[in-house]
Amino acid sequence: MNLLSRSQIILSKINKFYRINSFDSDDKIKFACYELISQWSEVLEAANDASDDELFYLNVSRGFLTQIFAIAYSKDYFTNDHSFTCEIFRTGLNLLVNHVDIFTNKNSTTITTFLVSNIRLIMEILSNIISFLWYSDIKFFNENHYKLFIAIREYVDQDFTHQNLTDGIISFIWNISDNTSFIPLLIKTGYAESIIEWIKVCRTKFREGKQNAIIYILLNMIRHDDGIQQFNHLNTLNIIEQIQIDSDISLTLDMIRVLLKDIEQIKLESMEFLNAIVQLTIDAGTNIGYRHDGSHVCEPLTILTKLIYNDEILHTILCKIKTKSSIIELFTSLIIKFYPNLSSDNDALENFTCVLVLNIFWRISHHPQYSPFIYDNEQLMTIITSAANNEKNFLDTFMPRTMKNIQQAAGEILENLDVKN
Repeated sequence: MNLLSRSQIILSKINKFYRINSFDSDDKIKFACYELISQWSEVLEAANDASDDELFYLNVSRGFLTQIFAIAYSKDYFTNDHSFTCEIFRTGLNLLVNHVDIFTNKNSTTITTFLVSNIRLIMEILSNIISFLWYSDIKFFNENHYKLFIAIREYVDQDFTHQNLTDGIISFIWNISDNTSFIPLLIKTGYAESIIEWIKVCRTKFREGKQNAIIYILLNMIRHDDGIQQFNHLNTLNIIEQIQIDSDISLTLDMIRVLLKDIEQIKLESMEFLNAIVQLTIDAGTNIGYRHDGSHVCEPLTILTKLIYNDEILHTILCKIKTKSSIIELFTSLIIKFYPNLSSDNDALENFTCVLVLNIFWRISHHPQYSPFIYDNEQLMTIITSAANNEKNFLDTFMPRTMKNIQQAAGEILENLDVKN
């Protein structure tokens, strides 16, 4: 009797998902996603003793995984079903842990090429869903995951040959850093020091399409206080002044400079920069998904919130910058949209946007000439009054220490407006 090989056994398992399509039930599609990613370790293990024909069909089977997850993305499962998102993320992350040796093995073979392409695919899947995780999901990460992130970082540290896996890693870390909740994870596993070194040799170390990504990762990491502290310790301001830059990231570098400076150092350096930040805020705040050119609205809002500690900049934004829509109206629309859903179980970026907007209104409320912008808006005042009485400060764990929490900002707005709480 002929015994089936490992490759034939796993192929028979995953081939049954070949005909899944967008017309199938939600439960059937979710089950397919979970089963496929759960079984993918078997795919990687089967490759070790697969024949050439079997390896070909294992390669083809990656298309099933891509197809199923494309359907799941299109149906917003990861946006609307947190438990499903967590289960997929945890399973994929553990798969990377189980194959961490791919980041330490430098020998290139046909099997290695197969493994690398599959690991990149798993990282891409995780990259696409990490923005839907919550702050509380940091509990997923244990010592084995820390070791994984260290191995990933060290792989990039040692690569100067533009490996495909390095490209996948940079995209993965970029997406991880976009979720502010996970910045402490990256700092704990040594990414601040490595990023500084990567920036210094960026033009020779990375492919052209990934060079600017290192700067965007830096910007993401200094949106967190721990990141600001670490990168200031590493003399980052002086380092970025010495690098060769492309014009398309000059705005990003200006944003980095603002975040790394103390509030007392903030001043109006350039009207061009200020106009650009305001416009980026408007573009992101009025787009579907609250993003523009990859930036969530909270990113330029973080810059604006720090800039307006300088009264001259606040006056300039409110009185001198001409835009197609009112920046005050945008701030108001954002808080009206996000505040009703504020909770520790909500999108961290949307929650943080609430913190930022209320801090902006808090600064505005210090100036009597602008008080009507707040006081005359009934919806806005209702939210501010509610926030002043809400003792749940959901974001204290990672919001910048220079900012007020939601309740503090709202309470002081009412005090400045001389409104009884």
